[in-house]
Amino acid sequence: MTVTSRAAGWRRAITGERARWLVVVAVAYYLGARLGLLLSLVEENVTPLWPPTGIAVAAFVILGRRFWPAVAVAAFVVNLPVSEGLLPALATAAGNTLAPLVAALLLERLGFRRQLDRQRDALAIVLVAICSTVISATIGSLALAWSAGIPAGQLPATLAVWWTGDAMGILMVTPFLLSVPLFRELPSWPVRQWIELSAILLVVVVASSWAAQSLQVIFLSLPVVGWAAWRFQLRGAAPAALLASVVTTFSASRGLGIFRGRPLLDQMLALHTFNACIALTSFVLAALVSERNSATAALQQAAADLEARVEVRTAELSALNEQLETEIRERFEAQEQLTQEEARAKREHDIAETLQRSLLPPQLPVVPGIEVAARYVPATSDVQIGGDWYDVLQLPDGEVGLVIGDVAGHGVSAAATMAQVRMALRVYALQNTSPSSVLHSVHGLVSQLPMPEMVTLLYAVLDPRTRRLRVASAGHPPVLTFDAAGAHYLEVGLAPPVGVTAEAYYDESTHLLQPGSTLLLYTDGLVERRGTSITHGLDRLREAAAAVAAEDLERLCDHLLASMIEPSRVADDVALIAVRPQAVPSGPLLVTVPAEARMLSQARGSLRQWLRDAGVGADDETDILVACGEACANVVQHAYATAPGDLVLEARIDDDLLQMWVRDRGQWRVESDRGGGGWGLKLMQALADTVDVRRTGDGTVVHLSRRVSIGAQDGG
Repeated sequence: MTVTSRAAGWRRAITGERARWLVVVAVAYYLGARLGLLLSLVEENVTPLWPPTGIAVAAFVILGRRFWPAVAVAAFVVNLPVSEGLLPALATAAGNTLAPLVAALLLERLGFRRQLDRQRDALAIVLVAICSTVISATIGSLALAWSAGIPAGQLPATLAVWWTGDAMGILMVTPFLLSVPLFRELPSWPVRQWIELSAILLVVVVASSWAAQSLQVIFLSLPVVGWAAWRFQLRGAAPAALLASVVTTFSASRGLGIFRGRPLLDQMLALHTFNACIALTSFVLAALVSERNSATAALQQAAADLEARVEVRTAELSALNEQLETEIRERFEAQEQLTQEEARAKREHDIAETLQRSLLPPQLPVVPGIEVAARYVPATSDVQIGGDWYDVLQLPDGEVGLVIGDVAGHGVSAAATMAQVRMALRVYALQNTSPSSVLHSVHGLVSQLPMPEMVTLLYAVLDPRTRRLRVASAGHPPVLTFDAAGAHYLEVGLAPPVGVTAEAYYDESTHLLQPGSTLLLYTDGLVERRGTSITHGLDRLREAAAAVAAEDLERLCDHLLASMIEPSRVADDVALIAVRPQAVPSGPLLVTVPAEARMLSQARGSLRQWLRDAGVGADDETDILVACGEACANVVQHAYATAPGDLVLEARIDDDLLQMWVRDRGQWRVESDRGGGGWGLKLMQALADTVDVRRTGDGTVVHLSRRVSIGAQDGG
């Protein structure tokens, strides 16, 4: 009984709230109509500025289209006294209701935001105002002509005035009403801004009154309205544009100034042109300024967040550097009396190389659709840490990001710079897949941070399935691609290293790789030799790569290093990545990864790509990934308690039967020591047709099977 009473009370509250808003909308529409009729040019009900249409559109945008009855009733009440009978009044009211309804629907379909803080929103409201009001103008004009309210010859002029009035109502009144809630939603203004806006609005009234008197200065209001839009965006642009339109429309309705003695159509053309220019100037400029402000705020926040992360990482590197220097000093003092000077130097070099490698990816990710191999060779001339690095990123939609970079110089400073740039690039790459945009963002960061070293950088994005490659370079050696037919360097736009100039533009080129081709990204230490032109080194690299194009990537990398550098004469660090897109697999899936939590995403990504290439439906894909993920997570948590091991994932599809096996070679802890659980198995049983868990002395095998739907997939 209590629940029923509460539900009834809520329904009454909701119904009462809607009733109040229906009354508010109807009253606002009626009052706006009475004001608009004061400016009528044809009979008593055709005006060049019809505020009710703007009021109705604003109500539908803010409150919803379900408030149309209030508009319909108010429109009928307004039109009945000025129409030639009941039927014309009903027809006109129907047109006045249908036009704003269509306008609100079009705005919704166009993704319109009532804050009008995007350029597309300003253009959308102008387009909708022009198009939707044809409905009310046509119905209303025909109703007047049919009821003999106007002569038939006056129909075009009446339609023009009606259309102008309704369109101007949307263009001028709707943005003003939409701006009213912003005064509560956005930060409040100080007193000086209110004074400034009041002064601007006063200047708008004076300028519009003066401009309406002479054709030579009719657009004098435009810079003042633009000023309001620039300073206060929609909250200033909307009232300024409305005031300019009302003053000019009043002059037109009274035949004052430039409108005196002109035909009605000429008056409407001049008035509509003026109001359209005012609307476009104010709202488009306000939207552009809002977009700029939003983008600036977002960039400042992103830069602040990134700088905080960089500071933390820099502090960690500084602490590591201090620890390393202390260790080296202590070891040097302890071994100073030893006679084997060379063996002491070798140990210090090993320490520096270990630190360098700790800043590189500990293991290349397993990326579906490509083979990847990488090498890093430190300089042998000293024990300083270098700034060369590489990275491989798994991006959304199955793409892979390839990074190769070189920080000039050696030492902890170069390593710290490399770590900051690498971290920043990973962040930007996950936000935007465009290589040119990523380099531009990295350039902006490096330009603001105190980084004395010069940084060259190349970033490429490869789609393994289409073999489409997008590349952008910041002063880095070009990408080499080769296959059995030969080798050549990809043409990439020239641009300076990041951070060396105030402004920089990084061109992005797109290439389609041939089947079986291999990509090579490298640092200049591979091709540059003192006293020899770098062109000679690039030619040598192209010839060496073409000679081993058919080798697997690991042997290919070893061969290139052996061909290009002499271990005893490595003057600069060398880093390289070799990438080869694979053919889309059509057979079973076999993935082997270390049984570690960080490798679960790679196993999941490989399975997802294999399912999509096999055409498995989206619903089946989601359930399969969850079920398989539970089985893999159990291996990571329970299989290898004392020593590390591998996780093996196998899958195949026979007709529409998908079978998967998740294997390990560990010894699971007993259930009483696992701290609860059992939900993973229940979840697998809920998502798969059959689940079989077999434990033997050699490990555990989880077998899952499920009937799946096979069809064409986008693979997104």
